[in-house]
Amino acid sequence: MSGLPASAPAPRAVRSSLDWCAYYEANAAAAEIPWECSAHLTAAERRAVAASIQEFQLGESSEGRHLHAAARAYAASSGDGAYVRAIEAIIREEQRHARDLGRFLAAEGIPLRKRSWPDAVFRSLRRGAGLETTVGVLLTAELIAQVYYAALRDATRSPVLRALCERILRDEAEHVRFQAERLALLRAGRARVAVRLAQAAQRGLLAGAALVVWWGHRSVLAGGGLSFGRYWGQCWERFAAAATMMTPMPPSGSAPAPAPAAGAPLRPVSNAADGSAASARAPAVAGEWHLTDIDARG
Repeated sequence: MSGLPASAPAPRAVRSSLDWCAYYEANAAAAEIPWECSAHLTAAERRAVAASIQEFQLGESSEGRHLHAAARAYAASSGDGAYVRAIEAIIREEQRHARDLGRFLAAEGIPLRKRSWPDAVFRSLRRGAGLETTVGVLLTAELIAQVYYAALRDATRSPVLRALCERILRDEAEHVRFQAERLALLRAGRARVAVRLAQAAQRGLLAGAALVVWWGHRSVLAGGGLSFGRYWGQCWERFAAAATMMTPMPPSGSAPAPAPAAGAPLRPVSNAADGSAASARAPAVAGEWHLTDIDARG
């Protein structure tokens, strides 16, 4: 980035909670899913994917009570009231995924599941936890979901299921960014070793969860063209990309940012959690923060 010392990392633009609220509102528009299509799963496809979709549908159907409670506590301490609205929006998206998958299962004559032990374990990990732990657990599930839904899309020729998977994959990509950016904000200002320990714990959780998903859903993953090695590698590729987003940038004092160009206009930039404007040089992307400019604000 022009003007920065060669050793300084380029600042990453981070969406504010208000920006995420606006994104989720725009993304709520109905997707073009060909529900009228009469093509059904073949008998072989049904055997391969039915039980797996049932379990993922159950996982998508969470009411998010513990996440909502953690977000409210965080908003009360940070003053970022818009974050609660953003969390409510992401919960609604996950519930839409559950409704759509449930509609697909109903059209195929496949009943919904009421419980499963992996879902119970993930819910127990979030129960009573603080925001950072809760977000870390959800991020792990979303990273593996990206690999899973891509395989599920390729495991059948159902136009409805393939379109559903495409929509879910688009949503999950933004969910990963949303959660990873929040972890970076929550961890900003901590000692580097503390951040590394937190990410090491996430790696351990991802490894365990990835093994559980492979064991329980290998018929779908294999049907989508993934061997265990390819599946394992893709999970870690997803984690590596997210790790970049969830790693706090160094505080601005350790790598001075360049001064604004002479004569650069000042204009209000809405970066505050409540949407209030502050007179500042406009960031590279309007309405976004730079992680070099923040310490521990949410």
